[in-house]
Amino acid sequence: MFEVELGSNGQISLVGRLDASHADGAQEVLRDLTGPVVADCSRLDYVSSAGITVILDLHKRLAGAGEHLRLVGMNSRVKTVFIYTGLDKILAIE
Repeated sequence: MFEVELGSNGQISLVGRLDASHADGAQEVLRDLTGPVVADCSRLDYVSSAGITVILDLHKRLAGAGEHLRLVGMNSRVKTVFIYTGLDKILAIE
């Protein structure tokens, strides 16, 4: 199960497992966001390569519009995926 909870002022929460089975649905929700965006990842349990692609697409789209994406509250297991892929050097992870 995966869910994107939309908050106010560019705040979103990513909840559950962002994998290939949920990537299209996540992409659909995130494509309408305008920046800046702060994504609370404290309830994100797992992210696959398909999920990383969704997050990178959001980052690229926002950056192209002069805005930014911040990922906050990641647990160590999910953060490790971003570190191993080198994405911690591209994305703002707090």
